[in-house]
Parts: sequence; structure tokens; C-alpha cells
Amino acid sequence: MNSQILISPGTFRDGAKDALVIVFTYLPVSFAFGVGAVSYGFSPWEALFLSSTMYAGASQFLVIALLASGSSIWLAAITVIALDIRHVLYGPALYQNIPKPLQLKKTAVWAWGLTDEVFARGLIELSQRRQHWSESWMLGLSLTSWASWALGSLLGGLFANQIQHLPKFLQASLDFLLPALFLSFLLAAFEHKQKYVIAISMLVSAFGCIFVGLSFAIFIGIIAGMLTAIVQYQYHKRITHAS
Repeated sequence: MNSQILISPGTFRDGAKDALVIVFTYLPVSFAFGVGAVSYGFSPWEALFLSSTMYAGASQFLVIALLASGSSIWLAAITVIALDIRHVLYGPALYQNIPKPLQLKKTAVWAWGLTDEVFARGLIELSQRRQHWSESWMLGLSLTSWASWALGSLLGGLFANQIQHLPKFLQASLDFLLPALFLSFLLAAFEHKQKYVIAISMLVSAFGCIFVGLSFAIFIGIIAGMLTAIVQYQYHKRITHAS
């Protein structure tokens, strides 16, 4: 008689625990944002407000620089949208892997908190432990990550006068934390058969960074990955029909 291992759906607490690796990365980076916001003339509470409502991650550093230089709030908003347009793809990418019906109220909350890292962690859960994934788990993951980002921003703003200039080596390590965490999550979520998609996306993005700039490089990297996935799918489909 075959025994089946039943996996119970994850709880809010499980999601919060799984968010700790994101929290430990978000706290120092958001702390640096709070320090930067105060140095540009914002108050600690304004830094908290930006992190609580905008929640745009590294893009917030650009926003405070634009606003402090006298740029309009509309220019800052358009810039953030252009930099973070990839987030439009996160919801559909998760949705096609979710095996159970969604509840609109819960979905609206955790979907709002779909940062790069939260998306990648959720994708891992759906690809490797699908039965454990639940909206309660996703809420714990999303809200805990958001709360840590907001808290770090407030603390950075409050202690900015004591830490006005971070050491250069520390600033360099903070700049590397978020992309490193996201890349590790993303690589863990993909299977071997998708290696060409990853390789081409990274290659195109790298060339984009060199020749056209970071924001456009992210966009063309996404497009290159999507086109590669389509070509790969059509190729395998043709091989399957021919055999």
C-alpha cells in the first residue's frame, strides 16, 4: 500500500518565518534609504511614509534625489513606473502556478507587496512545495517583508544625524544585497530546462547595462527572456508533434 505524505497549507506564521531571509536583507538597505532621505531634507516620518506607500525598493533612492533636486512629483512617479514596470508580470506569473481559488481581499493585500524578492520566494514555494503555498502564507511573507522595509526606513531617518555618511565599503555591500538575494531566489525557482532563458536574459541585460543604461537593460532583458521562452516552447512542441 502506497503512503501519501500530506502537506498542510502554510499559515501566516509560516510565511512570516520564511520572510526572515528577506527581512535581514531589507533592514540594512531600508536603513540606508532613511539616512539618505534625511540627508536630502526629508523627515524620518516622511521617509516612513514613502516606504509605506510607495514601497518601490531601490527606486526610492532615485525618487528622493529627484524630489530634492526640484523635479515634479509627476516626473518622479513616471520614472518609478518605468523602472518597475516588470512588476506587472509578477502577478500573472504566480497566478498560472496557483492550484487553488483565490480570495479577492487577501489577494489584493499580498499582491500589493510583490517586490522582486517576495515574488521570487513565492515562485519557489509554488514550484517546489505547491501544496504548502496558501494565501495566508503569502500574506505572512508579504506583510512581514513590507513591515521590515518600513521599519528600517524609520530607524535610518531617526539615526541619520549619528550616521550621516556610511563607509564606502558598507555602501557597496548594501548595493549588492538586494540583487544578490533576488538572483539566488530566482535561480532556485527555475528548472534545468530553462537555462537558456536565464542565460540569454542575463546576457542581454548585461550588454544593455554597458550600452544603454540600467533601466532600459532590465526591460530588454525581460523581453529577451520572454522571446526565448516562446521560441523554446514552439521548438519543443514541434519536436513532440514530429515524433
